[in-house]
Amino acid sequence: MNNIAKLDSDPTEKVDFEVDPSTHDAWKASWADSFQLQDFMDEDELEWLKEHMLKRYKKMRVKESGTLHFFSDNAEIEDKFFDKWKAVIPELEKTGVWEGNFVMTASPYNLHIDTGRPEYLIDRGLVPGRQIIIPLWVGHTNKEYKGTDKTPPAGTVIFKNRFIKYGTNFAKSDNKYDTDVFYTVRNYDNLVCYNQDGSVWDVDWDKPIDAEIRAKYLSHFPARWCDGMEFEAMYNWDRGSLIAFDRCQAHSGMDFPKYGVTMKAGLSLMTTRKL
Repeated sequence: MNNIAKLDSDPTEKVDFEVDPSTHDAWKASWADSFQLQDFMDEDELEWLKEHMLKRYKKMRVKESGTLHFFSDNAEIEDKFFDKWKAVIPELEKTGVWEGNFVMTASPYNLHIDTGRPEYLIDRGLVPGRQIIIPLWVGHTNKEYKGTDKTPPAGTVIFKNRFIKYGTNFAKSDNKYDTDVFYTVRNYDNLVCYNQDGSVWDVDWDKPIDAEIRAKYLSHFPARWCDGMEFEAMYNWDRGSLIAFDRCQAHSGMDFPKYGVTMKAGLSLMTTRKL
């Protein structure tokens, strides 16, 4: 039987491929503040996206963790919403080859960056741009939120740390954690990190994450994975909002099951820019 967690496009070998130094300035050119805009997408637009996810997808991945990835026509999504999103994310460029997918998940993502794979970007003369999340819905059994229009904590945690690396997981001192697509860094000693202004950030990779932030949001994976990471924000998956941040920023799902959240769904798009 086919392995429904694998796609034909998944790499056979995950390599820490070096980014060409001549492209570093192009990577940095779109770096900007992260933010969230509430009620940005209207109900008709959200229904259109739901239709794309559930009925018009071209490929689907089903992971053991309870995560489903739906791969739709990103160019069609880009065409439909580019002007609307460009108005609030001026760094956007229309390239017709944005990456990303819809996700429906019962388990939170771990720490990573979504800067894509070199074979996808280099041959097309592209660099990573901004990342966009459009939450579609959250399902839960949290009695505090039952019958209300409010969403329990189920969001994405953004860190200030930026990396000029292709898609990477961060799992310090863990020899087992891995994913289907990204290379996993297990030793942080040689990591080069950047500030938003593009300058190199001399990070103390042994500095533990704030204990309160860890307990509130990130108790679903080992604390050491976040050593040296500096918390910026947690943006909740409020239906119809728009979340934007740099693709090179380390981020993670938060530990939403502890808040009675059983499933969440949304669109995660990784935009690209031309060299």
